[in-house]
Amino acid sequence: MRPKKKEPDELKDLAAESGAVASGDEGSAKVKQRGVWKRFFHTMKVAHLPYGWLALFVVLTILEGFIIVKLPQINGNFFAGDVSPKSIAMFIGIELFSTVITTGMLFVNHTIRYRTNRNLRNVLWGKILKLKPSYFDKVTANTLISRITDDSDAINEFVMDIVIEGATQIYYLAITIAAMSAVSIKAGLMLLAFTPVSVLIAFISGRLSLKFENSAKFSMANMTEYLSELISCLPLLKAFNMQAYEARRGKKVSDDYFKANAKLTALDFGKNIVGTLFGILPEIVIILIGIKMLKESTVDAAGWYAFYLYAGTFIGFVGTLGGIWTRSKSIQGKLSKVSDILYEENEELGEYVEGIIADGDVMFDKVTFAYEEEPVLKDASFTIPGKQVTAIIGYSGFGKTTSAKLLERIYEPDEGRILMGGKDIKDCGIAQWREGIAYVMQDTPLLSGTIRDNLLYGLRREVTEEEINEAVKLVNLDKFIAESPEGLDREVGQFGESLSGGQRQKIAIASAILTGSPILILDEPTASLDIISTSEIVNTVKSLKGKRTVFMITHDREAVKAADHVIVAEEDRTFVEGDNNKVSLLSGFYNMLMKGGEAA
Repeated sequence: MRPKKKEPDELKDLAAESGAVASGDEGSAKVKQRGVWKRFFHTMKVAHLPYGWLALFVVLTILEGFIIVKLPQINGNFFAGDVSPKSIAMFIGIELFSTVITTGMLFVNHTIRYRTNRNLRNVLWGKILKLKPSYFDKVTANTLISRITDDSDAINEFVMDIVIEGATQIYYLAITIAAMSAVSIKAGLMLLAFTPVSVLIAFISGRLSLKFENSAKFSMANMTEYLSELISCLPLLKAFNMQAYEARRGKKVSDDYFKANAKLTALDFGKNIVGTLFGILPEIVIILIGIKMLKESTVDAAGWYAFYLYAGTFIGFVGTLGGIWTRSKSIQGKLSKVSDILYEENEELGEYVEGIIADGDVMFDKVTFAYEEEPVLKDASFTIPGKQVTAIIGYSGFGKTTSAKLLERIYEPDEGRILMGGKDIKDCGIAQWREGIAYVMQDTPLLSGTIRDNLLYGLRREVTEEEINEAVKLVNLDKFIAESPEGLDREVGQFGESLSGGQRQKIAIASAILTGSPILILDEPTASLDIISTSEIVNTVKSLKGKRTVFMITHDREAVKAADHVIVAEEDRTFVEGDNNKVSLLSGFYNMLMKGGEAA
């Protein structure tokens, strides 16, 4: 299906927006290799973070710090036997206040995450829609879905779990150290001696966790890729009796994922044991220090108990900081994947020029194009006569579909020009040029919805019932629609699965006719269709003679015979062209095809 057609003003806005972003992309190559912090700030800027909510979260964090300092003091008083009404009232008040603050922080945290996710996903989707078509040759749909649905959470994790959480833990550490020093500076310094050990343990376990987590993610990705491919091909699998073989393959990918997670479980078990052992040591020291201070009367029971609680909190904060470092390494990967998309160069749609180049012949003038190193087209020259039906045939991989994509300007030639009416089509903005072309792909998938929805998808003008009926009649779909109880409102199912291949193709061609585009590209419109459907589509193509410039990639003999002009992509990468009689004298491939041979 073609994208929604734009009105002229919208095309101007789209071209201007593309130009603005493209100018900003000039420095993207320099920015792309920058560090994680610059990537973070760039992504944060485009994600439109809810700074008001972030400020509120910081305020709540400061208030929670007050609770962290105050609560051990009140508990210390209880430990020393102070159960006066004032102490009880303070305890209840602090607990209630703590509940309010904690609940508030939870609410604000979720609000920040949801808003940021929404904003960044909108930005990513908008960016993907503006990328060059060549980008999608190297990135799969599943990968892009993962970037939008999963990796987009990287900015949230970086802001909330790394930056805010890290700053919060440092703040909590500072106020906890101050509170401990108020009880005993000497005891506080002794406790600080355990900090390097705790950080080292967190560092080592973090590195191992990152390694094992990446292994588990890789195994999960392999399993997901395997299942997504095989489930869609189950009928083929059964046709070749490959159930036993695929069962073994499935077991292997499942076992790999199990083993990766088993390593993570073993690591967690080991971390728990080591953490417990090293957590006991500081507590023993604190107790011994407390006994000494109590004997020397340098601190009372309430003060020692408060210090004990502070010390436990301090050790927990140190361990949390180590965990933050681990998470930061994991998040960097996600953040890089998201920022890579944001730094990709946009498709330059060009300036809007009044009027669309609509008349005249299309001429490929010494066009060279390569997807990688080996050219698909090299010095290709041929003509597509205006308002005639042109069929292009030839060996597979010799530039037929590539020619159509160059005409659609999905790609631009590496060398040479494409002219229409003697004018270089590069002089016309891409968005404006594509308005004049309707492209019907081979085995065009339909969108979920009704037949009417698919016929009108991409049209912004009002279309009358008479126009719709004329289009469906032109493609010989009128009888099928008339016999259906729902008529045009019949549901087609996902990808049009409730219809036959011929019916889907007819709907796609009818939709292209309704666009009114002067150029119609048909990519193998009769492939895999029965004789009756093929004949009906060929008749439809014939009816467009004198009305549209039709460029048809085909290897169907009847479709080739129906063409006014034939272009043959020969094995030596040259092109032979002319009417059927002329080409039959010049091309061995043409004669092989018309005598019933298969395209190589």
